[in-house]
Amino acid sequence: MDRAVISKKSAPIRSTLHALAKCAGVASYVTLVFLLTQKNLSDRAAHQATAAIESEARLQDMKAMRRAQQAGFVSKIIRLHNPTKPNTQDLAEVIVNESEKAGYDPLFVAAVIRSESMFRHGATSARGARGLMQLMPATGKYISEREKIALKRSEDLHDPATNIRLGIAYLKYLERKFNGNRERVLIAYNWGPTNVVLSMRGGVKPPTQSLQYAKTIISAHTKWENEFTSNANAADVTLPSSMVG
Repeated sequence: MDRAVISKKSAPIRSTLHALAKCAGVASYVTLVFLLTQKNLSDRAAHQATAAIESEARLQDMKAMRRAQQAGFVSKIIRLHNPTKPNTQDLAEVIVNESEKAGYDPLFVAAVIRSESMFRHGATSARGARGLMQLMPATGKYISEREKIALKRSEDLHDPATNIRLGIAYLKYLERKFNGNRERVLIAYNWGPTNVVLSMRGGVKPPTQSLQYAKTIISAHTKWENEFTSNANAADVTLPSSMVG
C-alpha cells in the first residue's frame, strides 16, 4: 500500500492516541495535585493538632503554677491567723483545689473560713455549726441533697474537703438566690437566707453583727486579692503584716 495512503489512514489513530496520551497526562497531573493537596491538608491538620496539644500543655502548666501560688499564699494566711496549726500547706491545697473544681475564688473561701472558724476544722459552735465553714447539719444535708454532694453523716462536716465543698456550694446557692449581691450573700450565710428575705421585704435592717461580718470578709478578700494579683508572677508570694486583721 502506498505510504501516503497508509499515513492518511493512520492519522486518525495517531490523533486519537495523542489525545489519549494528553488526557492521561492531564489525569496524572490532576491526580498529583490532588495527592499533594491532601498531603498539605494532612500536614496542616497534624501541625494544628500538635499546636493545640502544646497550647493545652502550656495552659495546664500555667494553671498548675497559679494553683501553687494560690496555695502558698493561702498557707501564709493560715499561719498568720492560726500559728499553731500544723500542715497549713495541706489545708491550703484543699481550699484551692476544691475552689478550682467549683470554679470559685479560693481567696474568698479563705476569707469566709477565717471569719467562721479561724481555720480550725474541728470547730463546733454553740448552735451546732461544724467545721471550717461552720455549716449547720441541716444546711449541710440540704445542700448535699440539692447539689448531689456526698454527705453520709453530719460528723463528716469536720472533714476539710467535704466541708469546703459543701460550703462553696452553699455560697453559690446564696449567690443565685440574691442575684450575686455579695454583701447579702454573706449576711444570709451568717444570719440565714430566710431572715434576709424577710428583711428585704419589710425594710428591716439586718443585725449589726451580720453587717460587720459581711464587711470584714469583703474587706479581707479585697486586700488579699490585690496583694496576690500584684505578686502573681513572683516566685514567692509574700503576705505583709498589714493583712492581719
